[in-house]
Amino acid sequence: MGDVLEYLVDGTSGLAPGGVDGTAMIVGVCSGGQPGKGYLLGKRSDLAGLLGVGPLVDALRDIFATGGQNPVVIAVPVAGQPAGYISTVRQSGPGAACATSGVPQANADVVVEVVADGAVGLAPVRISPDGGATFGSQQASATQVTIAATGVTLTFPEDGELKAGTAYRFTVRTAVGPVTRIGGGPQITLAGTPRAEAQLVLEVVSGGARNEGTYRLSLDGGDNYGAVRTIPVDGAATTGDTGVAITFPAGDYQGGTTYTATLQAPVPSIVDVMTAIERPLELYDVEFVHIVGPSDSVDWAAAQAKADELWNLHRPTYFKMESRLPRDGEDINDWAAVMLAERAAFAGRFVQVCTQYGEVSDATGQRKLRNWGGLQAGRVLSIPVQRATGRVRDGGISQGTLPEGWNEAVQAALEKAGFLTARIYAGLRSAYWGDSRTMAEVTSDFQYEEVLRVVFKAVRKLRIAALKSMYDELGDPLVPENAGGLEYLRTNLETALTTMTAAVPPELAAYVVAIPPGQDYVNNGVAVETTLIGIPIIRQIKLFANYAYAGSSFDPRLTATA
Repeated sequence: MGDVLEYLVDGTSGLAPGGVDGTAMIVGVCSGGQPGKGYLLGKRSDLAGLLGVGPLVDALRDIFATGGQNPVVIAVPVAGQPAGYISTVRQSGPGAACATSGVPQANADVVVEVVADGAVGLAPVRISPDGGATFGSQQASATQVTIAATGVTLTFPEDGELKAGTAYRFTVRTAVGPVTRIGGGPQITLAGTPRAEAQLVLEVVSGGARNEGTYRLSLDGGDNYGAVRTIPVDGAATTGDTGVAITFPAGDYQGGTTYTATLQAPVPSIVDVMTAIERPLELYDVEFVHIVGPSDSVDWAAAQAKADELWNLHRPTYFKMESRLPRDGEDINDWAAVMLAERAAFAGRFVQVCTQYGEVSDATGQRKLRNWGGLQAGRVLSIPVQRATGRVRDGGISQGTLPEGWNEAVQAALEKAGFLTARIYAGLRSAYWGDSRTMAEVTSDFQYEEVLRVVFKAVRKLRIAALKSMYDELGDPLVPENAGGLEYLRTNLETALTTMTAAVPPELAAYVVAIPPGQDYVNNGVAVETTLIGIPIIRQIKLFANYAYAGSSFDPRLTATA
C-alpha cells in the first residue's frame, strides 16, 4: 500500500479537434469504379485507371486543378441513366396551350402548325420533325397528338381552341444527338450509349472510299484533334473511350466534309445518389458533398433533407449541386428563366447550386463545355473557411471561358436569386467568382458559403470540446471559486474557438462564451450561449473622385496648412 501511484491527467493539453474543413465528397457517374464505394484520391491519383471516364472524372480534374497543393477528396461513383430530354413547348401565336410527355426515342426538332381555326379535335394541323424544313400530310388535331418515332405525345385541353398560323415547337434529344453534315458525301451514323460527354467533330481529311479516304476526330468541339486515320474497310470506328461507335456507309467521301454531333453523358437520379453516399458518409466525415450532374429543385430538396439529417447527427455538412446546361434551341435568356423558376420552387440554407458553365480546359488538353461546379469546389478546398471564393487577390478562373451571351444582367439576376456564378470586371481579363451564395431564404444569416463554413467549423469544435464535460462534477454555481465544472466547460469551449481566432489568417474576429446564471442545471442541463463574431467581406467599393485646381480655395492642401 505504501507506494507511489501514477495517474494520467488527460484533456489539459489545449488540443481542440473537430474541424473537417477542406475535405469533400464528390459524387457522380463514371464508367469505372464501384457504385457506392468511397475512393480516397489526391493530385497524383490515377483517375482514369480507377474511375474510367465520365462527369465524375471531369469534375475531379477540375477540383484538383484549382484545389491547391494537397487536396484530398472522397470520390463516390453512382449508377447513371441514359441522358436525353424533351424541351418545353414554345408557342408562337394565340390559342390553347399544350404540354409534352414521353421518353425521347429519336432526335427531332418538332413543329406542330395549326392550318385552320377550330376546336381541338376538329382544327387541322401538320407536323414537321426537322424544324419546319418539311411537313407531313395535314391531319385532324386531337387532345393527344403522337409525334411519330420520337416517343413524345403532345397534349391539348379537350375544350381548347386552336388558331390558324399558331405553331408549337419543341426539341427531342437522345443521348447521341443528331449528326450534322457540312459538305458532301455519305452521311455517317453514330450508335451506342455514351459513357462520357463529348462535342464530336469528324473531318474528312482526304476523300475516297473505305480503306482509302482519311479522317480525324475531335471530342471537344474541334479544339483538339486526334491522329489522321484511314476510313476502316468495314466502316466501323470508335469515338475514343466514349462508348459510341461510328459507321461509315459505303460511298465516296469528300475531303473537307465535317460531321458534328453532341454526346450526352449518363445522368444520375437523386435516389441513386442518396443510396450511393449512405455508406461512405458513415465512414467519412466531410465538410461538403458535391453532386456532379444536372439537377433541379426536386434534387435540391432531397439534398437539403439529407443535410438536415446530418445536422441532427451532429455532423454539419452542406451540399453543392449543379444546374443543367442550355438545351438545343434554348438561348441564354430562356435558360436563365428556367433556372429562376426552379429557384422559386425551393429554399434551403445548406444547399448551393452552381449555374455557371462554359468551356473548361483540363490537364488532358481537352476543352469541353460543362458546368463549373468542380472549379468552384476546388477553390473552396484551397482557401480558409472565412474567405470568399471570389477574392480577386486569389486569381481568376483561368481554366474556364464564359459562354457566348453571358453578361452582367444574366449574372446579376442569377446571383441575386442565390446561384453560384462568375463575373467579369472591366480592366481584368479572367472571369472571377461572384458571391458564393447558398439557396437560403433572404431572411437567413446563412446566405453566404463563408458564413456557413465558419459556423459549421465552430459548431463541430464546440461540440467536441463540450463533450469533455459530460457527466463532470458541476461544483457549486453559487460559489464561483467552487464551480470547477462550469469553468472547465467554459475554458474548453473558449480554447476551441481560440484556435479559429489565432489562426493565420484569422477565421473569426472574436467570440463570446456566456453561461447564463440562475439555470436549473439539475433538470435542464447547462445552456451555453456562444456568439461568433465573423470577419466581414468587402462586397462593394465606392470611389469618389473630386477635382480642384491647384491654389484655388478648394485645394485641400491649403486647408491642411491653414
